[in-house]
Amino acid sequence: MNILLVDDEADVRKSLSRFLEKLGHAVTCAADGMEALREFHSREISLVITDIRMPEIDGLELLRRIKMIEKSSVDVIVVTGHGDTTSAIRALKYGAFDYLQKPVDVRELAIVIERSAAYLTLRNNYRRLKQEFQERVHSETQAVRGEVERLREAYLEEIGLDGLGVYSEAMRQVVAQAEKYSTDREIAVLIEGESGTGKELIARYIHYFGASSAVLPFVAINCGAINQELFEGELFGHEPGAYTGATSRGQMGKIEAANGGTLFLDEIGELPPGVQVKLLRVLEEKKLYRLGGVREIPVDIRIISATNKDLQREVDEKRFRLDLYYRVNMGHIRIPPLRGRPEDISPLAFRFAERAARRRGRKFGGFMPAVEKTLLSFAWPGNVRQLKNAMERLVLMQVADRADLRDIAFLRNDDAVREKPASGTHILGRGDFDLPEEGLDLEAFNRKIIRKALERHGGNRTRTANYLGWSRRVLEGRLKKL
Repeated sequence: MNILLVDDEADVRKSLSRFLEKLGHAVTCAADGMEALREFHSREISLVITDIRMPEIDGLELLRRIKMIEKSSVDVIVVTGHGDTTSAIRALKYGAFDYLQKPVDVRELAIVIERSAAYLTLRNNYRRLKQEFQERVHSETQAVRGEVERLREAYLEEIGLDGLGVYSEAMRQVVAQAEKYSTDREIAVLIEGESGTGKELIARYIHYFGASSAVLPFVAINCGAINQELFEGELFGHEPGAYTGATSRGQMGKIEAANGGTLFLDEIGELPPGVQVKLLRVLEEKKLYRLGGVREIPVDIRIISATNKDLQREVDEKRFRLDLYYRVNMGHIRIPPLRGRPEDISPLAFRFAERAARRRGRKFGGFMPAVEKTLLSFAWPGNVRQLKNAMERLVLMQVADRADLRDIAFLRNDDAVREKPASGTHILGRGDFDLPEEGLDLEAFNRKIIRKALERHGGNRTRTANYLGWSRRVLEGRLKKL
């Protein structure tokens, strides 16, 4: 052991140090508390043996500084005068390992040092085992976390939610609405938004957000992708031989397959008029008949619909039933286009590119600043779907570690890049400013400009106001007048 021996009497230091060295210990001597502190800080000390009564810093103060101020785990043995039990008790309170009385019995000192050495060995073993245990726990925890994350990604991919990324306030509000609607299966939800904004992702989120929904069916059907003649059979099912081309065994329809869970009607605005009536009856009565069937089949489904049309306008123009519109529009979510939430563009692009690179066994190094600027300037008419496909193409063609402008040259050639108009050019289209011969209705002309500007910015009033050089309050006032 490396022992620090502290005593103000030179003869005592000399005799005790010789004895300790004969026992095989390395000894450093100090004549007072101040010198002892300097030696303690400059060397690796295993044990301190100190007299209590010393000038300036005495043994008790030295003990207090080592144990209570510096929080050291080094053992300290104090040597007290004969019968000085008060000092001995104070030393034990300060954290002394043991105390000896003068004159020091060297055999007793050897026994105490041996106990301290044994305790030091146990303490070191405990620290080593604790460190090994913590490292093992950390390693296992990281492995479990990695496995959990892998399973989570696999689960999200399985249920179709791996593409959902929320980085902007607009999308946080969309997700918050979805979470509220998910708590009540009786509320039919209509999701509106342009193609590629992620309407089905939000529909799946509504379905899977509730813990019990994880085992319930989610059945999606695209109302615009099925031949009208076959649509009823696809939706309601059919009995054997119900019509020409029907299967000989019959078939369960999408509504029946979704029983207990969710039926997602994508592009509901394309639903044939005849089917609209039958669907409304099923939703109201919660039962259906297969085509060619006479048996009543009870169904319990949540309806989530999506459309890229203005369904209210479809109702006004008699292409969609008003009663069905009210039935499917109990809860409403509008997903803004990607150009209306620029905060989502860069993080989504990086996420898509990183995943595409990982599938190809590569590591994606990110975007050069010029690339991010270009991505933000692009209009993304295809929204998130287009962004994802663009990142797949970028990773496929990328050569350098970080994507530069050469890797996205295919975007710059697209007409969808939003560029500021040059001075004196027509910002709303070449024919929009042709003046009539007979006179000008300025109010109507202003309405036309405002409407075009709103369309250009996807209905985002803040961006429209900035575009027109107005404050949002001024724009709101103009819109009220309109």
